Amino acid sequence: VRLLGGVTMLKGELTKTNSAATRGNTPIGVPSVQFNLGAEWDTPFLQGLTLAANVIHTGRQYVDTANTQEIPSWTRLDLGARYHTEIQDRPVTFRAAVENVFDDDYWAGVASYGTLAQGAPLTVKLSMTTDF
Repeated sequence: VRLLGGVTMLKGELTKTNSAATRGNTPIGVPSVQFNLGAEWDTPFLQGLTLAANVIHTGRQYVDTANTQEIPSWTRLDLGARYHTEIQDRPVTFRAAVENVFDDDYWAGVASYGTLAQGAPLTVKLSMTTDF
């Protein structure tokens, strides 16, 4: 079992602005908290099979410097698996991943000037890698 996680807690503040009304506000697109937690499990019942899960959370973000418009916080679950084997004496890894398992609609983030990034819908990825 492997666990990997991270957390960022940030208190962003506008300090040098053209308007006294926005001084002290939170900058555009800066959440106060972000965290991720991932886990991998090498299964005992099938050699080479690893199951994985990731949880990602981003706090609410303001869309404008006046802090009157915001996008809500969001949390996403991703699941995956990989299988490592050999085919004709060559290492081969098969991978499958499902991102946004619950197919949630969310705004992933805000860039400068209020440009929004939409979160991807449920996405399935399959791949195979090998060495030559």
